[in-house]
Amino acid sequence: MYAHFVTGGFRHDAAWNAYGPYLTMQLAHACLLAGDPGRMDELLGWTMDAGFPSVAGRAAALGAWNEQHAYPVASDFAEAPFSRWYMGDIPHGWAAAEYLLLIRDILFFEADEDHDPHLYIAPGVRPHWVPGGERSEMGVPPAEGWGRVTVDAAPTLFGSLFGYRLAHDPAARTVTVNITQAPDGVRFVYPCQFGEVLSAEANGQELAVTGQDVRVPAGTWRFSVTYA
Repeated sequence: MYAHFVTGGFRHDAAWNAYGPYLTMQLAHACLLAGDPGRMDELLGWTMDAGFPSVAGRAAALGAWNEQHAYPVASDFAEAPFSRWYMGDIPHGWAAAEYLLLIRDILFFEADEDHDPHLYIAPGVRPHWVPGGERSEMGVPPAEGWGRVTVDAAPTLFGSLFGYRLAHDPAARTVTVNITQAPDGVRFVYPCQFGEVLSAEANGQELAVTGQDVRVPAGTWRFSVTYA
């Protein structure tokens, strides 16, 4: 699907002659769950840009999630199909819902295969989303939240709320996660996106490292990962 139907966003040539923003986000969601966050990020980035299209240098829409995104509008009229084409409903509730569902699972999602309940933490958070808290070239401290990801009081399928704080220290090549709320008896998985995992610890105890998915025991309130 990615090879045949994606040029930035997901193309619907059969009937619409337009991009499908909500179909693009569905494909991005599939890439996330299949363990391909790079493609997920590319599709999400295209969708974000599509919310602020311009035609001949003038804004055509301001942050609206549309049902279809016409090729002419998406390309500043560099691509104009001979047959009819669509721009679609703006705003579009389905498209907005797909965006929110994708962002939610980028931050965390649940799994319970074989009665082994666990939570994936920040599975889609890309390195460039949290560049770290270093000072700028002018020595100005970063804005609050720079280099951090925060989830507070999020409902889960396990019936309890979940929250965490993720902080990235690029100088030390370390990611630290503090668990602020969690369902009882649920372990965690952190798929490190920053680099090869060198070591990990949970509650001060060293964890065995096997691949990029850091497996963290239930009851952990703090864990850190060092990467290459």
